[in-house]
Amino acid sequence: MKKHYLELVWIIAKTDFKLRYNNSVLGYFWSLLKPLLLFAVLWLVFSVFMDLGVPNYQLYLLWGIILWNFFAEGTMSGVHALSSKANIIKKIYFPRILVVIASTLTAFLSLFVSTLVFYIFMLFSGVPLTYHAFTFIPVVMLMYGLILGFSMFLSALHIKFRDIDQIWEVLIQAGFWLSPIIYPLSRVPENWQNYLLLNPITGIIQYSRRAIIEHDFPAIKGTIYILMCTIAILIIGFFVFNKLSPKAAEEL
Repeated sequence: MKKHYLELVWIIAKTDFKLRYNNSVLGYFWSLLKPLLLFAVLWLVFSVFMDLGVPNYQLYLLWGIILWNFFAEGTMSGVHALSSKANIIKKIYFPRILVVIASTLTAFLSLFVSTLVFYIFMLFSGVPLTYHAFTFIPVVMLMYGLILGFSMFLSALHIKFRDIDQIWEVLIQAGFWLSPIIYPLSRVPENWQNYLLLNPITGIIQYSRRAIIEHDFPAIKGTIYILMCTIAILIIGFFVFNKLSPKAAEEL
């Protein structure tokens, strides 16, 4: 990718991040406050009122919420990537995929901030940070691949079908409860666990928790499966995007 394209991606991503909290009283603090409020409510319900008996449940829950918010925020930004930049797309020619990449990178900035907060929680929880934690980095990169693939696919469809964002928002809400975020996978009936593991995000959440909290390495077979799913979604997303995005200026 040419240097000026990289600069364009960074400028768009940084601007989107700033505009998201522009004129708000708490500013960037909202990027921390929203997941923390959700974490507080779920922790109160499922740890105090309904104790699940999961070791280090606070960290278990918080990291699940952080990762899911990364996916949800990244893909929702990706859905509107082309439509929200219609004024630029109509005036200037540049590879349209840069807009999608920039939109998804905005979620990466939020993930970075949230991860710092998570490590502060780890410090006060007495859970040591070991070298296993660094193995979560490639797993999170796989999630970004999923986000980018879905974003290319959805942003291209959103040009023609404006209901896509509403449909995807419902699917995101359903996915939150169908993924082992607030409950451990072990609590799911064994005959249903394999179905949940077909969702690559389930594996990403499980393996990154295993690396950071349980100080263990991700399963090789499971990681390969997630990699194959990510590659497939990236290919499909790129194909659909290349087919529909050239007409973006006309459709928007």
